Amino acid sequence: MENAKKKNWIIAISVAIIYLTVSILFDLWAFSWIIWVAYAIYRFIVR
Repeated sequence: MENAKKKNWIIAISVAIIYLTVSILFDLWAFSWIIWVAYAIYRFIVR
């Protein structure tokens, strides 16, 4: 259980870093909600 929790944190942080990088570099703030929706669906499925 502890291992899965750690993995989830690593995924969450990775998603946040990718999201910020893409948003800043490509100025795609308008599309940022798509990333969060995809992440929310992923979290729902994995849980």
